[in-house]
Amino acid sequence: MPEKPRKLSKQELNKKFIDGLGGMVSWSSEDEGASPLLIDIAMPSGAELRLRAYLYNLTNPPGGRAADEYKAQIILPGQKKKEKGHLDYSDGRLPILAAYAQDGEEGVFVLWDIQVKSDAILMASYRKLVCSKRTNDETIVTVRPQYLYEGIKQRLEIMKEHELEAIKNAPK
Repeated sequence: MPEKPRKLSKQELNKKFIDGLGGMVSWSSEDEGASPLLIDIAMPSGAELRLRAYLYNLTNPPGGRAADEYKAQIILPGQKKKEKGHLDYSDGRLPILAAYAQDGEEGVFVLWDIQVKSDAILMASYRKLVCSKRTNDETIVTVRPQYLYEGIKQRLEIMKEHELEAIKNAPK
């Protein structure tokens, strides 16, 4: 039976995320174990993308879950039991919710969702970027660490499309 991958510490998750963005990182919070991780990305256009990255481990625990599902235990900073958490949009930073599955040689990041089928993780281990739809029509973006920038761009594009759709369908 294969050994279960260990969970990464916040420091290890932050390093994996920053390393995945490579030379595009122009600044990151000094505290290596920061949660969320504050990070600035120098985009090719010259613009700066300011992110607040909430990083979690993605696990495939036995019992109570289908064998092909992975899940992240999302508890946001300051969130109390049985309380709905809120992502922080302050200081011009866009929140990114990302979970890392340490499967395969490189592992993969899932951007935005907290539960994902194993096929999205497997496909991302040999493709640059994978977008898959859940039954609730939510789109999941899965990438290997070195393609994080492309995954973040795709995630932001999906968010923009949802906002435009909401505006279009808003009551007049």
